[in-house]
Amino acid sequence: MKVLITGACSGIAFLTGISLNERGHTVYMTTHTEKQRITLENKLMSMNIHGINVFKMDIGADDINKIKKLDIDVLINHAAIGIGGSILDLEIDKVRENFDINFFSSFTLAKIFLNKLIKENRKGKVIFTSSMAGYFPLEFLGSYCSTKSAITMMAKCLRKELKYKNSNIQISVIEPGAYRTGFNQVMIDTINSCINKNSYFYDVKNQVGFLLNLKFKLTEKKNLNSIVCQILKAVEDKNNRMFYSAPLFQNIFKKIYLLFE
Repeated sequence: MKVLITGACSGIAFLTGISLNERGHTVYMTTHTEKQRITLENKLMSMNIHGINVFKMDIGADDINKIKKLDIDVLINHAAIGIGGSILDLEIDKVRENFDINFFSSFTLAKIFLNKLIKENRKGKVIFTSSMAGYFPLEFLGSYCSTKSAITMMAKCLRKELKYKNSNIQISVIEPGAYRTGFNQVMIDTINSCINKNSYFYDVKNQVGFLLNLKFKLTEKKNLNSIVCQILKAVEDKNNRMFYSAPLFQNIFKKIYLLFE
């Protein structure tokens, strides 16, 4: 199949792109900036990996329309940013930025691709990367968690809507738990910069950073293979499930948590 994955310069999406290429799929890996594109191409070259199409596609800009010219079967909407900070401290523009990239831009890209499939009467798949963080109220990460909750709910509604037309288009959601890719640590750094002397939480700033770092240190899984395996299943399964989640232990904990929430 022909697969496009956004936000693929590193981490889960990067490893997924390589794995899809190894399994014989035609792969398009996109980056947010031109600098990241060059870095990604050099990285693939240094690893002696060939045949992957790499280009810049800022999903928050006109770049998003590049998908109209591509002949692809599967869109993996992975690109996201994490903005940390207290709900009381965060400027509304920062929350909008978080939703613009993680939610609105992702769904705009999905709609362009879906309308293309429908117009051409083709089957295909849209796979959204959400997060288990969409279920857990992580303090000082409320903006990010909320964007992931919104992605999951919109994808669930979209999947139900497409059933009315007996569509050959499949919708799925990837739910990674905590993995050590550096993404979480960047979010924690933004929390520290957000809690200034005028913050209600300034006197507990050190405690906030310490506890969040400790939580991720205890829960993050270093090996990404379990979540990459789930994404590969979502791409290759004949009849897609709604959710593909990993790692297993964190997914079990999520289900128990939801029972008693």
